[in-house]
Amino acid sequence: MLERLKYLRVLAWCGPVFLVVFIVFWGLMGHNIPPFQPDVPAKVIGDYFRSDANLIRLGMSMAMSFTVLYFLWGLAIGKVIEYGIEKDNNILSTCAVWGAGLTVVPIMVSCVFWLAGAYRPEALDDSILQLLYDTAWLLIDMGYMVTTVQMVAMGVAFLKDRRAVPLVPKWLAWYGIWVGFSFVAEVFMPFFKSGIFARSGTLNFWVEFFLWFFWIVFVTTYLFSSIKRLEAEARGATEHAHTPAAGVGKAVGASA
Repeated sequence: MLERLKYLRVLAWCGPVFLVVFIVFWGLMGHNIPPFQPDVPAKVIGDYFRSDANLIRLGMSMAMSFTVLYFLWGLAIGKVIEYGIEKDNNILSTCAVWGAGLTVVPIMVSCVFWLAGAYRPEALDDSILQLLYDTAWLLIDMGYMVTTVQMVAMGVAFLKDRRAVPLVPKWLAWYGIWVGFSFVAEVFMPFFKSGIFARSGTLNFWVEFFLWFFWIVFVTTYLFSSIKRLEAEARGATEHAHTPAAGVGKAVGASA
């Protein structure tokens, strides 16, 4: 077991690194924290791509390069679930890992649209640049269900932990399930260009995105402690397995 836990700490660090990179390069450099309101004139979007083209290129290139870290972080969680909770049934850990891996896809593809707009913005009309910006946001928002699969699978798995002190507290398991299902509100986003359901709205952006950000922070904190506890359990199981053998050896020696 100790050998199987060997690289999990490295994978666990991928979560906070992803979050920092995502906020800085995708969010701030890409003008996605906060995003442009959907009802702004196309010229505003066009001028943004033309004036900040290099900044957008750098931001989206870095975001695309480091987005894979989210999958690696999700893999660490999946292995903690598999080794520490599921044992012989790995359905929930598999769903959690697949959910994390598929979450990377809409993020990376949406970055391509932002990057395409910044690649040669001087040659594109304002309406086309607006279309690229809208398409990217529609994809990253409407691809929410793959992340919901990850969060719900993780929550259910951690609720099944029968330890006196579970690896992940029950409140965080329920928090993940609740946030995962709350993403359903994203289905209203294509119907609104202003208000709380718009891409820049209070619910759609400021609530949903930051609930997810805080969830990553909370889960990462307990992920490190879970790995430490699983290592201690593995060492204890190894010592326990060798103790009877040592006792038998002494008894045989004494009888001889």
